[in-house]
Amino acid sequence: MTGALGTPTEVPGRTPLFASCGEDAAVLATALDQLGIAICVYDADDRVVLWNDSYLAFFPEQRATIAPGTPYADTLHRFFAVNLAESQRERIDRHVEAAVQRHRAQTAPFTFQLRSGRWLKVASLPLPGGGRVRLWRDTSEEQPTVTRRSADRAAASLDVGYAVFDATGRFVTANKRYQELFPGIGDLVNATATYRDHLARIERDSVLEEDRARLAPVAARPLPAALPVSLPLLLRHVEGGWLSLEERVGEDGTLIAIWSDATRQVEADARIGELERHLRDAVEAIPHALLMFDEEGRLLLRNRRLAAIDPALARALDANPSLARYAAWRAGFGDVSADDAVRGEEEVVLPDRRTIAIAPFATDAGELLLLLTDVTRERAAETELARQKDLAHQNEKLAAMGSLLAGVAHELNNPLSVVVARALLLEEQVAEPQVGVAVRVLRQAAERCAAIVRTFLAIARAKPRERRPVALGGVLSAVGEILAYGLGADDIALEIAPVPEEAVVEAEEDALHQLFLNLLVNAQHALRGSAKPRRIAVGVTVAGGSVEVAVADNGPGVPPAIRGRIFEPYFTTKQQGEGTGIGLSVCHAIVAAHGGMIAVDDAPGGGARFTVRLPQAAREAAA
Repeated sequence: MTGALGTPTEVPGRTPLFASCGEDAAVLATALDQLGIAICVYDADDRVVLWNDSYLAFFPEQRATIAPGTPYADTLHRFFAVNLAESQRERIDRHVEAAVQRHRAQTAPFTFQLRSGRWLKVASLPLPGGGRVRLWRDTSEEQPTVTRRSADRAAASLDVGYAVFDATGRFVTANKRYQELFPGIGDLVNATATYRDHLARIERDSVLEEDRARLAPVAARPLPAALPVSLPLLLRHVEGGWLSLEERVGEDGTLIAIWSDATRQVEADARIGELERHLRDAVEAIPHALLMFDEEGRLLLRNRRLAAIDPALARALDANPSLARYAAWRAGFGDVSADDAVRGEEEVVLPDRRTIAIAPFATDAGELLLLLTDVTRERAAETELARQKDLAHQNEKLAAMGSLLAGVAHELNNPLSVVVARALLLEEQVAEPQVGVAVRVLRQAAERCAAIVRTFLAIARAKPRERRPVALGGVLSAVGEILAYGLGADDIALEIAPVPEEAVVEAEEDALHQLFLNLLVNAQHALRGSAKPRRIAVGVTVAGGSVEVAVADNGPGVPPAIRGRIFEPYFTTKQQGEGTGIGLSVCHAIVAAHGGMIAVDDAPGGGARFTVRLPQAAREAAA
């Protein structure tokens, strides 16, 4: 017995069972040595705690390096470095990782063979306080008969044909399935035949002529063991179907040729390939950009639609195919961080004003699937539908307003007729010129009121207006005269810029008077509570077959939030009793009836600006 057991207190992490055993553990290890049983104990972190001499006899490669606290993975690495075939040593880390997992989960004993030829049976048991104990026993004397019988049964049950050739290429043995696959090979199943002879016979009798050129180089190799066929070589059989050839080489140069009927595999691969093509076609055909990332954030799949939806994102993922790069793109819109880039369904607006909907999904395997859809048209259609609904609602209000206007106009018409008639009679009877001028102004105002009443009736009855070319300069001048007294009383300056002579529209003149009268009165009311100086500016421009009139004030302006409703009937921001909400809706109706448009925005320097655009009258009509 060596000092392998050490002192119980010297080993960090020693399991409670062996930490309390001390000398008893040494006695147990010695007893196991006498039975030829190796033991090694590991703590909960898979580190060596103790071992006996039999362990070092079975695994001499551990003798120079093993010590308390040695990781189990290190002992495995030394074990595989000695016992793995050379062809497998480049994969030693995978073998170590798999063995560690088996160590932690093993519940039943199993048998394995060392490179020296010795057979060992190992059992692994968990310890009550954590960790495991492993026991090995030499079963070499029990192995030959059992192993040979098991190997024969296993070989007979294989659905592959194999033939064994020694290091010189001479035939050694073959199974029944090999001779079933190649019935004409029987005379070559002897020690004088070579691997090259077998391949030549198979090429001649079993391989389709078009594929023989692929097998010929394999047969022509001077030393097949130096260049084995490690990947399946697929060849078409002369009677239909497919054959598969693989080769395995032992450390002593023995070569095993493994043949199988690969028809089902090839057909399955073909079906898989067809399904993959269908899947690719389906992925490319969907009207969405598709992105799939694995659990590590690597891009697994994308379709060409992405380049059409956002070329910048497509180029970014070409350079860095990762979820992190997508997250950086999403964070670029400023509303989320890269860490919060994948959320629920959402929409973003690209720099070119297109709207993209993003929908994330999680697959059962844990991948992240993102669908990006250009919904610009859908959102535009929804906006237009909302606008149409709003327009229909506004038209309903206009219809109601028309009924109201018809009633009001009817009631006003009779007394206004009396006022106009009496004013005309009075004008004829007055002898004093100064009084005559005043009476004439009174008559003209009454006639203007009567014209407005007729306009109301025309709106209510949808009566076609009698239009003629009207110069806007005269209309604006007349409206300014009517409002001059009221504007002066409110200390408001009205500035009407010179009106171009070509500012002529085909219109009903009284309706234009009412249109601009309402706009100026609206500006006057807005300015009453504003600081001085108070100013209304009217400008007229002609361009592109349209006449544009801008009425701007330096009052409080119209908040953007209500500009969409400012022309609705009965909508007003004035105090109760100061406004009816009809004036601007009437303006909108007059402009619309003349094929024009009216809009409101901010005036330069502050305030509100109402812009009316009307079609310019044809020159022949204006003349």
